[in-house]
Amino acid sequence: MRKSLRVGWVVYLAAATGPAAAAEKLPRQVTGVRLLHRAGQTFVTWAEPQPLIADDKATWGQIRQALARATSPVTYRIYAHDEPISTLNIAQAQRLGQAGCLSAWNVGARSKEYLVGRAMVDSDELGELAGDYNGFMHQWAMDHVRMDRYPVRRFVIDEAAGELPARTGLYVHSPAKAGKRYYAVVSCRGGAANTKDISPANAPVEPVVETPGPGAPVRQGRGLSGPYFDWPGTRWHYVQWCGPPRAPRQGMAFNWSVLIPPGVSGKAPAELYFHPVGYSYAQPGKKMLLGSIQLAPHDWPPSGWYGYHDAWPEAASAKAGTVRNHTQRRIAAFLDWATKALGIDADRVLAVGGDGAAAMAIRTPARFAAVFITRFDSIVLDPKRAGELTACWGPRSPEITDEKNRASWHWAMLDELVAAEPGRDLPLFVCRGGSWGRDKGWGKGRGRLYRALHAAGQPLVAHWAWGGKLPRPNKYDGLWRGLDITRRSPVPALANCSLDKEGEGSGQTNMHFAWKGVSDTPEAFEVTIVARGDCTFDLTARRLAKFKPAPGEKLTWRAVSLPGSHREKPAVQAGKTAPDARGLVTLKQLKYARRIAGLAVRIARAK
Repeated sequence: MRKSLRVGWVVYLAAATGPAAAAEKLPRQVTGVRLLHRAGQTFVTWAEPQPLIADDKATWGQIRQALARATSPVTYRIYAHDEPISTLNIAQAQRLGQAGCLSAWNVGARSKEYLVGRAMVDSDELGELAGDYNGFMHQWAMDHVRMDRYPVRRFVIDEAAGELPARTGLYVHSPAKAGKRYYAVVSCRGGAANTKDISPANAPVEPVVETPGPGAPVRQGRGLSGPYFDWPGTRWHYVQWCGPPRAPRQGMAFNWSVLIPPGVSGKAPAELYFHPVGYSYAQPGKKMLLGSIQLAPHDWPPSGWYGYHDAWPEAASAKAGTVRNHTQRRIAAFLDWATKALGIDADRVLAVGGDGAAAMAIRTPARFAAVFITRFDSIVLDPKRAGELTACWGPRSPEITDEKNRASWHWAMLDELVAAEPGRDLPLFVCRGGSWGRDKGWGKGRGRLYRALHAAGQPLVAHWAWGGKLPRPNKYDGLWRGLDITRRSPVPALANCSLDKEGEGSGQTNMHFAWKGVSDTPEAFEVTIVARGDCTFDLTARRLAKFKPAPGEKLTWRAVSLPGSHREKPAVQAGKTAPDARGLVTLKQLKYARRIAGLAVRIARAK
């Protein structure tokens, strides 16, 4: 017999060999099976006959120890059929999946942020926040001994009913087609399933009417708040259950936190926050706007913000196969739900965080107004941390590909994703810190992603000098450098500027620029560029909705310097141009003089 404990998504794998397993005494049968279908998902619950934990309250340490002590735990097989299930036809029923014991306990909800909060009010001897200049805090993780104190709650599948009762089992199924289905749950131990004991108690005689769909997240109650650190508003905890293609297995539960600011009325902007490695969904460390709704997913079990190998949870031993983009699909589904359910302004959604925020914005750019990168983790480029990704993707190998046939983890190479579709408009990237794939050497930070964005004519503002700050939007009105940037706003992408610097104290690109007066009509694109000094730069018109010249079409352009305090005579730069094969219009090496008030640029169809 083989038992495998997966922390965060608990499952028991049981394998039976030889006649001993077949002769093993059948486990007591489950009772009280109930069915609830909602928003394309069927929730199956039952009473566990021999629960490992029967108390109403339990910590992660107690659950972990109970699982470790269980030498032959009872698991549960879930069947479905188009007619009532009995001992006579269960062999013809479809086996949907298997649930482990204690499946109603939300063990994946535990968080590092809870430990931070506990340490702020009740410090321990082993360092906590004060010891070693916070060094111990950075060792905390989902499986750290400190996490044993985490009070695990049971799932809520019906908010009006509250948490599932103790001794309850749970399985969530996402049907592929509409229709009536009958369900049954049977106990299993050591590979021996109790299919001899079938009754209405574990196989309801009434069917459930099902429709396919992505499901609707269920609010679990108040989320983590404080002590002493958070933003104004109410933080809620949600669970999103997913099956393929948004998860590798049926019924996987993913945790979210949602912060609703006070006084929200009508459509509100939103921030989709992607946590750094080692942190979680529970209480994000960054928030740009006071009035934004903050959505924070948890990448647990870790997926590299992408997905899982078909062999997961045994991906590390895979020799070939496919890695599927589950994670971004499930995040997109949650965002679609939240936009309708929470009143989010779909034109004003920001992606905030690191590698995950960048990757999702590159793959689904039309969802976001802008991207604010707090720092990159670049784990995929760090050989010392390869094991973290091998567990979800399998080894870096040409025999393991994603759904687009990219091998050797190239689906996670951000610079390659940008270069692969240079004609697609990305949102404005505003970054603090060195690039994903930064250059080696002290003080260098331009790196692979920043160069790729420039080469593709994509909008980027970045600052990686020591002591620099992220150029945030105004937290009160949401304006970035005076601009109301939405996913429909035209954006000038600037590159090859002579003011760009590389170095410990000066590393930046496009930090000295602002713009105003952006206009996008069927006949022309206009923008006024403002810079802080004499320079030259390239300009590519991006995110155009109305000005859509065809590749090779004849265009004219003018760049007129606006008089400054010295009232110089306006200088005019002008010429002819045409969109390239991708439909992009780029003006090369425009000249800007320090004393002018701005450079008014106009690109228009030739008359």
